Amino acid sequence: MRFEIIALTVGNLVGFSLAHMELVNPAPRRSRFSSTYTQKGDVDYDMSTPLGHRVCFPFPCRGIPAGPSVGTYTAGESLNVTLGGMAVHNGGHCQFALSVDGGKTFVVLKTVMGTCLMDGLNYQVPIPTEIPNGEAVFAWTWINKTGNREYYMNCADITVKGGKGNSLSGPKLLVVNMENTPTIPE
Repeated sequence: MRFEIIALTVGNLVGFSLAHMELVNPAPRRSRFSSTYTQKGDVDYDMSTPLGHRVCFPFPCRGIPAGPSVGTYTAGESLNVTLGGMAVHNGGHCQFALSVDGGKTFVVLKTVMGTCLMDGLNYQVPIPTEIPNGEAVFAWTWINKTGNREYYMNCADITVKGGKGNSLSGPKLLVVNMENTPTIPE
């Protein structure tokens, strides 16, 4: 029994250390970082796989349906985002976005061009005051700088309070490097 526990722990650590990047906080849908999904036994251990034509994960949110809110955040404050993984592919472009229509459209709150993941894995993402209160989908996307042309996305279901608006507007999420979308070169 003790050997199995040690082997499982080492296997998980090796798998995590070799993985591409993924959202850790707020915990995304079906993530091992979410107690809701781990308690239900509904964890996707492949959260760091890119979306696109070579794999079966569709846009948006890897095709994973909405789940329970993983946290309540206040409009006008910043959301502390943590990413995890080791294969940063020399950085690239990250966008942090919110959807208030169940993931049909995403409004970009923060963009990091070229240097994402190179200066650390923690980001402060401002939540606009004009957002409506209630359920929202937080999304992190990453376009790797080097390597295969890929597009990564994780989504977390959150609750927003203190908002003063009825809708959310702003720049739309850049969607590339998948079938029927533009390709961003290295």
